[in-house]
Amino acid sequence: MDKENYIKKAFEAIRAKNLSEPFQLAPGSTITDLEKYLESLKAAYLSAKDPRLENLFFQKIEKLKNI
Repeated sequence: MDKENYIKKAFEAIRAKNLSEPFQLAPGSTITDLEKYLESLKAAYLSAKDPRLENLFFQKIEKLKNI
C-alpha cells in the first residue's frame, strides 16, 4: 500500500473514533486540534526521505489508530 492510501485509511479510522478534544496522546503531549495534528503528520510522513523519520511518523499514526 502506498503512503497516500495508508494515510487515507488510517485517518478515516482515527476520525471514526470521534476523539473528544483535548486529549493526551502521551504524558505531557496534549492534542487540542485533531485535524491540525493529522495534517501535520500527513505532511511530515509524505515528505520524509529518511526511513527512520518515516517510521517515526508511521508509529505516531498507528498510536492514534490504537487509542
